[in-house]
Amino acid sequence: MIATDAIVLIDCENLTGAHRLETLGRWAGADRLELFGREGFMAPWRAALARKGLVAAAETPVPDDAPSQAADQAIARTVDGLMAARAPGPVVIASNDKGFAADIARLTAAGILARQDFDLDDAGLLRLVITEIARPDGWAAAGGIGDHLIRRFGLDIRGRLGALAARSGFGLRHDRTGLWLSLPESRR
Repeated sequence: MIATDAIVLIDCENLTGAHRLETLGRWAGADRLELFGREGFMAPWRAALARKGLVAAAETPVPDDAPSQAADQAIARTVDGLMAARAPGPVVIASNDKGFAADIARLTAAGILARQDFDLDDAGLLRLVITEIARPDGWAAAGGIGDHLIRRFGLDIRGRLGALAARSGFGLRHDRTGLWLSLPESRR
């Protein structure tokens, strides 16, 4: 889960996973979402946010003829502004660009909680789905998990769900109703 006071800076040009727009749920509780990039890259993100009932608090478009690093530089300027304003954080930079490690380090050195979110791998998608559909006790039925993974992400892990869950540290439980999974921190 994301902190409710989090600021998420989304590099619309750099998250490239096939189903990146479906993963917006991981930032749903954030206080502020900001989009960065060329209009053609920001438009799908804006539409996906609207489908989830979310709105970007700010957008920083860059011209189509701008250098390839223009959105990255705009994010770095925003980081500078957050540091100058002594934003409480946490700050999440959503991008696959490893160059943001320096900005994460600068924020952390300034006493602001920060992290970088990359495109989700299979284990990350599994964590997202479990978080979204788990019962209040933290457990989610494997059938529901598999359905979400196939329908939303095109990820068919039939026959591999138990192995992936165990390898990723998720809790596994069998009972009369079938297989259940939980996040490591919610095992009961």
